[in-house]
Order: sequence, then C-alpha cells, then structure tokens
Amino acid sequence: MPLRLSFIVPFHRGLVSLARCLEALDARPPDSELIIAADGTGDDCGVLAAEHGAQVVAVSAPSGPAVKRNAAVAAASGDVVVFVDADVTVSKAGLTRMARTFHERPQTAAVFGAYDDRPTDPGFMSQYKNLSHSFIHHTSATRATTFWAGFGAVRREAFQRIGGFDERFVQGSVEDIDLGYRLTASGDEVLLDPTLLATHLKRWTIRSSIVCDVRDRGIPWTQLIWRYGVLGNDLNLRLEYRLSVLLAYLTLGSVLLAPYDLRSLIVGALAVAGLTAANGRYLRFFYAKRGAWFVTRAWVVHLLHNLCNGLSFAVGTMLFFAASLGVRLPGSLPTAPWSTASQHPIAAPPAKRPEGVGLQNLHTPRAPEIAPRGQTPL
Repeated sequence: MPLRLSFIVPFHRGLVSLARCLEALDARPPDSELIIAADGTGDDCGVLAAEHGAQVVAVSAPSGPAVKRNAAVAAASGDVVVFVDADVTVSKAGLTRMARTFHERPQTAAVFGAYDDRPTDPGFMSQYKNLSHSFIHHTSATRATTFWAGFGAVRREAFQRIGGFDERFVQGSVEDIDLGYRLTASGDEVLLDPTLLATHLKRWTIRSSIVCDVRDRGIPWTQLIWRYGVLGNDLNLRLEYRLSVLLAYLTLGSVLLAPYDLRSLIVGALAVAGLTAANGRYLRFFYAKRGAWFVTRAWVVHLLHNLCNGLSFAVGTMLFFAASLGVRLPGSLPTAPWSTASQHPIAAPPAKRPEGVGLQNLHTPRAPEIAPRGQTPL
C-alpha cells in the first residue's frame, strides 16, 4: 500500500517566502496533505493556505518550531511527516525521490537533504552561508546521526516513539539535531541524501550569522554533544574543522602578539597556511562556484566562523558541566534528553480531512514543568 505523506510547514511571519514555499509544494503527491502550523502572533497565513489547499494548525501562544511541528504532526494523518521550513522551496524531483526512499527502504526511519548552490539572496553573506551548508551536506556520510528539518522527513511511528521534537527549545535552534540523535540512539536509520535539494530564501548578514553560529547553534549543539556522548568525524564536526578552530586561534593570537614580538607573525603565517590546507576542498568548492574574489572573502569570513566555533564549544562545555553539577546558568540545556513518548505523547493520526479545512486552537504549548535540579527550560 502506498505511504501517505503529510507536509508540515512551521510559520511565524514572512508571507512572501511562505507563498514561494507553498507554490513549490503544489507539486507534492496527490494523496498527500499540507499543514501549516502557525502561532497567532505572526502574519495571517489563512488566505495563502486556502489558495494552496493547506490546513492551518493554530498554536495559541508564541512558540518555537519544535512546538509548531509537534502540533502539526498531532493533526496529521500521513504515514510519513515531511518537514519543510517556511523560507525554503523544494523541487518536484526532490519530493518524488523522498517518497520513493521510504517506499524502497522500509528500514529507513528518516531522511533529509541539503541546500542547493543557488540561494536566492545575492548578498555575499547569504551566498556564503548557504553554499557552506550545501558543501557540508554534499561531502558528509550518507548514514547520519543527526537530522535537518529544513527539508527532512520521518516515519510517523518513529517520530511518535521518541516523543517528537524537544519542546523545551523555545526558539529555532538545534531541535532537529537533537531529534536525529534520539532516533539513532533508539536504533533507527537516518539517511542524508544530498540529491534532495532545497533552495534557501533567507537573507544573511554578518551579525545574524554570528548570532546563529554562537547562540542558536554552536553553544546548544556543544551541550548536545556532551549529553549524548557523540563527537563523530562527520558534518561540521569533521577532524579538519576541529583542527581549523585551533589554527584560527593561533592566527588570532599571533596577530595580537605581533606588537610585542614580531616573531609571532611566523607562527601566524604557518597557521594561515595550515588553515588554508585543512580547508582545501572547501575553498576549491567556493572557487568553482563563485570565483577568486568570492573565495578570498570566504577565507576571511570562515576564519571568523572558526573563532565562533571555538567560543561556542568552550561556553557550551562550561554550561553543560555546570548544569551537571546543579548550577543553572543562562543558556543551559537540560542534561537529560526529551522525555519518552509515553510521557509526552504525539496524538494518533486523525481521520482524513478534506483539503483546505482550517484547524483552530488545536494545540496549546504545555505549561512549564518544575525541572529537576540541574535542568532548565531551553
């Protein structure tokens, strides 16, 4: 029997991007359903939803994408739930290949794709960030331990079994990585398929990049690494990227010491050479895609990125071990994983509904719980 797919788009604001996202999803399989999970504090997406045959799950209070996605899954009726961010467009070929993966690989619990090399915003930072993501996903192992909810899908049974996304993440962060860690810890197979391409519509700036690299992803991801005891040689954690962090700080240190001892510049020159060599494939990728001037600027920004990664790892490590000792600091994650499905159930699939029917006030975020000592809401 063919599997039914439920496409889920968490939404807060940005109707222009949402319109492009939904237009691309018009190519979804005919028996699938499309659900937009929206909180009431953002833009009204009702008209757009009706135009594209989507249902709307109204989350009654401001919430992060983890809560929104869980609410949509509770309202969905599909065998597979497909998550697509509201600022992402996907291709018909990608949708077809994703559906075929689940039909042909019954042992696969989840699969996710990658950004393509054609981000829509022409700015340098937008091009750099999205091409970086594309490179990482195209050069990483097919058998993954994490997950990406920008364009990724999970069998509903597996999603229910582990309790869905961790709703203690109150804003977009690494809730999808956490989901992947819990899936693989439970013995499920997660695949990275870089041919499942998506186009990112987001505009990046240097400031938003630093905030994302440090606050939203780097620091919490470090805490997840310690929580689950995973530091594999894959994705952003490959050995050459860890070496790059050390070389970036050697470069910075040599520059800072130069006014006092010019010999430090020799160390700096060696660190720069090492940093370039360690990221050779990465820089050649940029050169092939955008040319010499782009790769020159990318080298400088990538140095900043590595410095951010080092800071994130140091702060995240400190926060994790402080929380382990019962010291709760701002930015700490709970040291224990999200509760099991028996404690935080995702509702069974409802009966199939006609497309275009809106669902109002279907989900209210859970009231805050009293956290055990050493654990804080995210």
